[in-house]
Amino acid sequence: MRSLGAASSVLKELVLLKSTADDDIGPMVDYVSNRLDRLRLKTRLYRAAGRPAIIAQSGDRGVLISGHLDTVPHGVDWEYEDGETLKGHMYGRGVCDMKGGCAAMLVAAEKLVAEDIPFTLCFTTDEETGMKGAEAAAIDEAMATAPSILVAEPTDFDIVVREKGLLQLLLKTSGVSAHASMPHLGENAITKMTNMLCELKDLAKVPRNPLAGLTLCIDVIRGGTQINVIPSTCEVEIDTRYPANMTSDEVLQLIRKRIGKTGYELRVLHQLDPVETDPNLPAVKVLKDILGKGSKTVTVPYATEMVMFKRPGKPIMVCGAGDPEVCHANDEHIPVADVERAAKVYVEYCKRMHTLAE
Repeated sequence: MRSLGAASSVLKELVLLKSTADDDIGPMVDYVSNRLDRLRLKTRLYRAAGRPAIIAQSGDRGVLISGHLDTVPHGVDWEYEDGETLKGHMYGRGVCDMKGGCAAMLVAAEKLVAEDIPFTLCFTTDEETGMKGAEAAAIDEAMATAPSILVAEPTDFDIVVREKGLLQLLLKTSGVSAHASMPHLGENAITKMTNMLCELKDLAKVPRNPLAGLTLCIDVIRGGTQINVIPSTCEVEIDTRYPANMTSDEVLQLIRKRIGKTGYELRVLHQLDPVETDPNLPAVKVLKDILGKGSKTVTVPYATEMVMFKRPGKPIMVCGAGDPEVCHANDEHIPVADVERAAKVYVEYCKRMHTLAE
């Protein structure tokens, strides 16, 4: 296996290549493609909305490991520079979510090629904005033939086997503009909206177990043009996350039951199904054995590209280096030693799954 310094070098190179939705993704794609070409991997490019996904394959019927190269915007008021390392932790936007995982994948690939172990890597570039690349790459034959699919998102080396469903909505009310001194001549769209939001109050309350129950968050509100004008429109954006025992239709029905049947427009902005893998499957047990007794199988409230790759009967899970709670935060960081550990885990997992299939 390559040294810790090599893993640190790959990670720093990735972190210094900017890859938000507003950046030119070309240099990042070129960097990763060049490393894959040097390993003589069979590469395939899937383009979706200008943000490509890369599939790189070595041999047949190997484990597929996936990661995304894009990040959220950097933010302000950081104490550390991108790529700076202090006390074994590297800092920078995307260093944990999830260029740490991508660096581990690239380091692991070198060892796997040297030992002639089959595997496939998938790198996407729009996970933070739409997952269209993962959706396009999901048709690749390697997805169908892989004995299991592993998404290398940060989990602190726990194994994610369940993700909640996602349903994001736009709720809009309409009224009639008038001078604020004569409200009787108008109809206030904001007042109509606040009355509806009060009816959602019980659903917006954080449940005792957020991983098991429905969560509803009202996260964006727009309405009004000026303080002395009765607003004619008001819009809110609502984020809901629901467990596997619910459907998106049931969530919609629940909301409509609260706010009534008329007087608003309700539109779906984005939705993702819940996804679940049986933790007793051999593919999960093999990974858990490699990670040791400290690793747990868990449910998470957020969505990853796990949902885009799901297939009937296909074991799919999420496991990687880094603390999920530092993702998208200022001074995002990751222990470099954990990136090295992730690379070793991925190598060992591919080897054992290959042996299991023989």
